[in-house]
Amino acid sequence: MPTLKLPRALPGPAEPLAPEPPFPPTLLLGRREFLKGLGALLAALAAPATGVRRAYAAARGRFFTGHEFATLAALCDRVIPPDHDPGARALGAAHYIERMLTAFDHRVPLVFAGGPFSNRNPFPDNDDGTPSRRRPKNAFRHFIPPTRVQELRWRAELFGSAKVPGADFNDAVLGPLTGLRAIYRQSLRRVDKTARAMHGKAFVRLEPAEQDAVFALLDSGPASVRFAPDPRRGVTFIDLLVEHTLEGCFAAPEYGGNRRLGGWRMLGIEGDDQPLGYSIFSRAKGDYVERPDHPMSTPNPDEVAAPRPITPDAEKVQDTIIALTGIFAPD
Repeated sequence: MPTLKLPRALPGPAEPLAPEPPFPPTLLLGRREFLKGLGALLAALAAPATGVRRAYAAARGRFFTGHEFATLAALCDRVIPPDHDPGARALGAAHYIERMLTAFDHRVPLVFAGGPFSNRNPFPDNDDGTPSRRRPKNAFRHFIPPTRVQELRWRAELFGSAKVPGADFNDAVLGPLTGLRAIYRQSLRRVDKTARAMHGKAFVRLEPAEQDAVFALLDSGPASVRFAPDPRRGVTFIDLLVEHTLEGCFAAPEYGGNRRLGGWRMLGIEGDDQPLGYSIFSRAKGDYVERPDHPMSTPNPDEVAAPRPITPDAEKVQDTIIALTGIFAPD
């Protein structure tokens, strides 16, 4: 435990004492902030340098240190790099991941967003089949408490089965489940270690091309360098990072990512469309009225001139569906 060093002598006449603050620190901070800061200070004094940074991050409601978070954001940008569209960093993917890892730091865990509606679309006016001016409250912001079993499973996923009472029932057969919090911290350290070995700098200080080289080596390099699959999940850290980055970019923004709905705009979708929907029933007509901007039975507006060709990946999916349909079709 580090010791506090006192000055050898009080300042002399040539070194006047600094003026006292007009108010005690407790009054400037407020009781709650002061106690929170005091707890962080005591934890910091009992920890090495890395522990100090983590204690400071925890006092601010964060999981990662500043350097860890910057490394994570840079890694997310290698999954979805910025071009004419924002990259994963700008879309808030790293914030989504940190919010997921700290889900149980809140009174109601931030696991299942509520519903059924956000306020991104209005209620329909069923008198004439048009959008109304009334909007629902954003119920997505109010998270739903998980059931006992759901909480047990999610705690095991984040903290590890060995650290959650009652979550180790499969460990004897499958081995312990390592928590995502530990996986992220250990893996971010390894990313920096590899970056320094290859280029002599931390990952966040490398140029994008150098970061791509480090990323590729950790993903598909020699077995002695690349990340090995997690024994229980069967996937590597890079696999988890890609999955969580995609979730952070394209999930509902209440989960912490998809900043300013940029991910949905990139894909050309508006996200949750309820309670408005695409076809609105009109009592006046006794039928459904399609929204002109979201046609259901006519070509999409951007395909009126000519249908857009599907991508090679889509063709493979289509061929697979046709092949499977042929296998199970009756003779």
